[in-house]
Amino acid sequence: MRPTAARHVPILQPVLEVNPLDGFTLWPVAEVGPWLVLSGALTAAEVGTVVARIAAYNHVDDRTVWPEDDDPLTAVLPVTTAGPEPGSLVVPGGLRLTDPGTGARVDPGCCSGLEDWRAWYEIPSGASPDQGHDPDPWVEHRADGTVRVWADEERGSHVDVRVDELVRLVDGVRADLAGFLRELRAWADEVVPAGADALVESLDRHLQVSAPAAGAAP
Repeated sequence: MRPTAARHVPILQPVLEVNPLDGFTLWPVAEVGPWLVLSGALTAAEVGTVVARIAAYNHVDDRTVWPEDDDPLTAVLPVTTAGPEPGSLVVPGGLRLTDPGTGARVDPGCCSGLEDWRAWYEIPSGASPDQGHDPDPWVEHRADGTVRVWADEERGSHVDVRVDELVRLVDGVRADLAGFLRELRAWADEVVPAGADALVESLDRHLQVSAPAAGAAP
């Protein structure tokens, strides 16, 4: 009898969309991109890239290179002073789904925000969360107890996930983001100690990492 092929469980990761930070000198940054996985495995320079990218994306001028007369504390103001309302801070990116067996991968689309990652918890109940556009990722609910996540509306690359695995995978995203916040705290204590509390609290709030799960007891 031919042995049954091992099944590969998909991998779900929180990713930040990274643009080049040429000439950035306010703190060390890493040459990475176009996607950077957020987790507790980031180096200090990679955390610096994350902070610079989010600050630049949310700056009124959407600039990616800051004037030399800026200081690190001023540079992170777009993050530390963001209002509490949903959408007042955007973290460009989202969740990336990969099939390690086939190599198929579904990246977030343009204008997707990582702050909306919890919408993936709603997929088992029939939802198809907004994952950006160009390409246009979307979720197909199938009768066999799986969801098929398509890379674009033209039904190109796709990854299948069993519904009973999905919540565990999204829980793993939360654990990755919690690990990122720990590394962010260590980075902020060194680079912007006066703004460390506000920086970590803002990203924790907008990324909804420490917030209780829907329906959980207070």
